[in-house]
Amino acid sequence: MSENRESVLRTFARLFSVILILTALLLAFLTWQRTVSNEHQRLAHTGQLMAQGMRSHLSTFELLLNSMADELVYRDVFTNPAAGDAFLARAQETDVGLVGFGLVGLDGEFISASTRELRAPLPNVVTHGESRESFQRVVEEGRFHIGRPYFFEAVGEWIIPMRVPVYDDQGQLRAVLTAGNRLDGGHASWARMPISSATYLSVVRADGYLNYLHPLPLEQQRRNELFTEVVPSSLQDILTQGRGFYHYQDTALTGPGASYLWIEPVADYDLAVISATSRSAVVQRWMTNMVMPSLLWLIFALVTWLGYQRAARLLRRADREVQDKREALQRSISQYHELTRLIPIGVYQFKLTQQGRHEMTYTSERFRELLGLQDALEQSDSLAQYVYNQLHPEDALAFYKQQERATKETRDFYWEGRLIQGQKERWVSVHSVPSNEPSENGRLWNGVVADITERKEAEHQINLLAFYDALTQLPNRRLLRQRLEKAVRIATAKEEFAALLFIDVDKFKQLNDSYGHAEGDRMLREIGDRLEELVRDYDTVARLGGDEFVVLLSRLSNQSDKAAAEVEVVLQKIERLLNEPFRIGQQTTRITLSTGITLIDGSEDDIDIILQQADQAMYRAKDAGRNTQCFYDANIQQMITEQLELQQDLRHAMNHDELELYYQLQLDREQQVAGVEALIRWHHPTRGMVMPGVFIHIAEQSGEIVALGDWILQRACRQLVEWQNHATRSDWTIAVNVSVRQLRAEDFAEKVLITLAETGAKPDKLVLEITESMLLVDTEQVIEKMARLKRVGVKFSLDDFGTGYSSLGYLNRLPIDELKIDQSFVRDMNQGEHHKVLIRTILSLGHTLSLTTIAEGVESEEHFRSLLALGCDRFQGYYFAKPVPPDQLP
Repeated sequence: MSENRESVLRTFARLFSVILILTALLLAFLTWQRTVSNEHQRLAHTGQLMAQGMRSHLSTFELLLNSMADELVYRDVFTNPAAGDAFLARAQETDVGLVGFGLVGLDGEFISASTRELRAPLPNVVTHGESRESFQRVVEEGRFHIGRPYFFEAVGEWIIPMRVPVYDDQGQLRAVLTAGNRLDGGHASWARMPISSATYLSVVRADGYLNYLHPLPLEQQRRNELFTEVVPSSLQDILTQGRGFYHYQDTALTGPGASYLWIEPVADYDLAVISATSRSAVVQRWMTNMVMPSLLWLIFALVTWLGYQRAARLLRRADREVQDKREALQRSISQYHELTRLIPIGVYQFKLTQQGRHEMTYTSERFRELLGLQDALEQSDSLAQYVYNQLHPEDALAFYKQQERATKETRDFYWEGRLIQGQKERWVSVHSVPSNEPSENGRLWNGVVADITERKEAEHQINLLAFYDALTQLPNRRLLRQRLEKAVRIATAKEEFAALLFIDVDKFKQLNDSYGHAEGDRMLREIGDRLEELVRDYDTVARLGGDEFVVLLSRLSNQSDKAAAEVEVVLQKIERLLNEPFRIGQQTTRITLSTGITLIDGSEDDIDIILQQADQAMYRAKDAGRNTQCFYDANIQQMITEQLELQQDLRHAMNHDELELYYQLQLDREQQVAGVEALIRWHHPTRGMVMPGVFIHIAEQSGEIVALGDWILQRACRQLVEWQNHATRSDWTIAVNVSVRQLRAEDFAEKVLITLAETGAKPDKLVLEITESMLLVDTEQVIEKMARLKRVGVKFSLDDFGTGYSSLGYLNRLPIDELKIDQSFVRDMNQGEHHKVLIRTILSLGHTLSLTTIAEGVESEEHFRSLLALGCDRFQGYYFAKPVPPDQLP
């Protein structure tokens, strides 16, 4: 019996050992599966948070760069790079994560930059190997692009370049705006995520290069290896499979050993986030998870093997061990509470019961702080209802829909919305994931809550920068176009009219120059405020820049005459409201407006054409003498077509001898010829003689005026050479009119000197006529150019004197020889004593400054005698001679 009992016991011991081993293996296998599953969830959660943070950062940064590009164009940075430097420097101060901003021309050279404390000169981006590819892509594709990281020698740091195209007011690509983000991410939300030491994060571009890596190696050589070579082909093959969990054998990104990866694409930016951990770390967690089950099985085996006699003692020992474990668990929970308290997001866990109730099982201190919860609520399911009661009415429906879909399909829940806490609104982001297997009492969900109020406020500010004028806070051109498109759709659908009013403040530049830009800006804001006072809620007042305002009137009559009458009423209100005085400093002033109006009936859906129609009508109002309003007329299009044809014909005329210089005599007090004025004439092959009043304006608008002016100067100098040996004309001077664009060109003086040298004309026989309006801008540069030509003998005449805004201060400084009295004064001089007083004053001023005075427009003997008596030096007009070709001169 004893042997049988021992045999049975041995058999039982072997069987029990086999059962223990099989059970241990099964337990190890299940624990391993759960560890891998938990690692899967952790990596997926980390990767998703990283991808969401990066997408939010990039989209916010894209909007910011586009708004900065618009502001740089508005500040005219292409002609004033210093203003761009100052603006970019202020922008950089808002984010220490940025190395700097730079505005780069299409030739690759920096136009403006936010810092001048450089360790090396700024390179040419087109020839700079590391940054050339992303720069070219922005130029070719015309959109936001993220470049590859590289070491930027100018600042001595690794950066990630982000670039947007910069278009001027005509929609032409002029430059690329670049922001250099520090490789470590700075204060970007995705770079400040709490990441465990066993987790590796990387961001891979579509072309296979790395864009970000955590942890970032400190060695320069290692960084060069990582960021200048594509990732292994095996990893690229995984990336092509898209979002998911993978087992990866190559160890390039995760250290020694095989690894587990979660791939999470970053929507809209051709990037993919890889959250990874090494297999050895997973094994270590698995071994940690195996400690407690192994110990329990060992205790069970010992208790079973030793028998009942030692059971009581073992149970007491087990009780002590359970208590120790409970205290250890409590310490672990306390440590977890400390950890969750330090991170900026709230952590929670709830159980979704079989009956559909939400029972909160854990809430961190930050979670309770964000939602304003009381500790007493944690013990009941009323806590979930307390949270639901805080949902903003406008966002609650989206919350419940997302919740229903997530619970029904057992998928991740994600929601962004507002909570109402007393009188305060708070934006939060909520993200929770379900556990893999439900229990008999329900399924556990783990989630996080983040306060995104500051981010939403920043997005709101970016929206203001993108769609509203920074000075007046009125809608800008971009928002106006959106509302105009909507107005066209409504006008088409409801068969009603809308109207677009293009308003320009008359002579605002002179007010701005006289009183200063600060007062000018204040006046623009007040004009915008007054316009907003008189429009309806569904109308729009926008500022396009400078002194140009636009009013969009909607819901007008469906009959054009009645709609026009309604617009007239609004125009009268605008005139009355803006005719009230404006206070500038200690003074008051009044303004007038030139307004162009076009009616919108839906037949024309091209927004650019509608804006062009209103703009053309406004310029018609200006041409009509300002301080008036003009409706757009379809005949304007015909006029524009004719102007374009004339512009093309003018280019042809300059190259095919269709242009000719006529000369009008200038006589002295004894009626002896002292010189002539060169006047351009155009013999058009089909139109006949085209007068300057027709084509000079077209040349000025198209920019051909510079080439035309150069042609006139060349022909006049040749004529002087022909007359140098003439018996009676060798002492004559030739006066040539100079356009604004000619005079303001940097090479104006050089061109005149080269022309004189090439033709051999005598400089003292050439008189250049300029007008007062040319001196209102860049006065110092104009005077410098005039003085340079004056030194070689060229003379200057101030044309149309008395019609502009002359200042005795700068008039005394100008190197001029003649004052030319405008013909409007001469024409009316015998209509009253007032006109004679004006002419006498001009003549007295000229003689005081030792200037020769010339009166133009002398058409009668009465004019001549009166001017002679007043002391005028020279005379020009039809009374003496009309402009004629040189061979018909007396």
